[in-house]
Amino acid sequence: MSGETLAPQPSDNNKPINYMDLTEDRKEYLFKLPQAIEDKIIPQLVNPKDIVMIRLIFNISVTIIPSAALLFWYRNPPVVLGVLHMFMILVLYLQRFVLTLHFASHKSLFNSHLFDLYLQYVISPFFGIPSGTYRSHHVVMHHIENNVFPYDVSSTMTYQRDNIFHFLCYWFRYVSAIWIQLPYYAWKRQRYDLSLHTVAWCSAYIVSVSTLYQFAPGATLFVFILPFIIVSFLLMFGNWCQHIFVDPERYNDSYAITYNIINSEMNKLTYNDGYHIVHHLYSQLHWSELPNYFLKNQGKFLDNRSLTFEKVEYLEIGLYVFMGWYDKLYSYYVHLEKGDQKKQSKEEFIRMIKQWLTPITPKEN
Repeated sequence: MSGETLAPQPSDNNKPINYMDLTEDRKEYLFKLPQAIEDKIIPQLVNPKDIVMIRLIFNISVTIIPSAALLFWYRNPPVVLGVLHMFMILVLYLQRFVLTLHFASHKSLFNSHLFDLYLQYVISPFFGIPSGTYRSHHVVMHHIENNVFPYDVSSTMTYQRDNIFHFLCYWFRYVSAIWIQLPYYAWKRQRYDLSLHTVAWCSAYIVSVSTLYQFAPGATLFVFILPFIIVSFLLMFGNWCQHIFVDPERYNDSYAITYNIINSEMNKLTYNDGYHIVHHLYSQLHWSELPNYFLKNQGKFLDNRSLTFEKVEYLEIGLYVFMGWYDKLYSYYVHLEKGDQKKQSKEEFIRMIKQWLTPITPKEN
C-alpha cells in the first residue's frame, strides 16, 4: 500500500491537513467495561484498538436488551417506555452501532467467530437490521460491485441525486424489494450458498416478527417494527449521501463514486468513516489506519480528481444538495495542494457537482 507521499499541507497553524483525525481520543462508546475484564479481552483481539467496539457492544447489551425484555414483559408497554427505548436506539447508539457492525464485518475482531455471530445475528435485529443480512448486503454486494447498477442493488447511480422524490423511491425499493433482490443478486453471481442463507434468514426474520406481534403487538412495534422502518430510511439516506456524487465518466472508479471527509467530529464516533474513498480502495485497511493513509497519499486523491470536505457530516452534505445550497457546500470543500495547482473556483466546483448528480446509465461490458 505504498503511495506517493506529500509534505503535510497546512489546515490550521501548519498542522497536518487532517490533524483532528490523528488524535487517539475515541467517542464510539459511552462507558468502559471493568478494567479487570478489559485486561482479559484485549490480548484476545486481533487488533487491541478494537476494544472500543467491545465497549460499545457491552453498552448495548446491558441497556438495550434489558429494555427490550421489559417492553415484552408488559406486552403492550406504556408509550413513554417505548419512546425511551427508541431514544436509546436512535440517539445514543444507532450511528455507533452501525459503524461497529460495518468495520467488524470487514475485519473480524477475534480469531473465534462467536462475537461476530452475536453481533450479526443477535444484536442487529434490535437496530432494524435482519439477522444474517448485513455482511451479504454491504461487504459482499456493495463493495464488490462498487455502487455499479444493476448488480449493486443499493446503487445510487441511476437516480437524480439532488431530487428528494428519487431518494424516496430509492428507500422504498430497499424496504419492499431487498428481501428478493439480495438473494437474487447472490444467485446471479453464482453464490448459491449465500443466496440460500439470505433467503433463510430473511424468512426467519419475517416469521419471527410476525409471531411476536401476535403475542405482544406493542412491544414488537417498539422493539422491531419501528426500528426497521426508521433505520432502513436512515441507512439508505446515509448510503445515498456517501454516493451522492458520481462522475458519469468514471462510475466504476472508487476515486469518483464517493468522497472523503476530514477533521469532522463524525470520525470520532464512527471509526473514521469519513475516509470513504480510502475504504472503497482498501476495504481491509483497519479503521485506525485510514487517516494516515489519506495523509501520506494526498497526491493520489488530487491526481484522480476526487472530492474532499472537512468539518461536515454525510447527512449535512445530503441536505445541502437537496436544498441547492452549493455555496454552503463549497465552504467545506478542501483543495489538496500540489505544486502550483489552484483550487477550483466556486463556479467550477458547482458546475462539476451538478454534473456528478445526474442519472447514469451503465455501459454494457
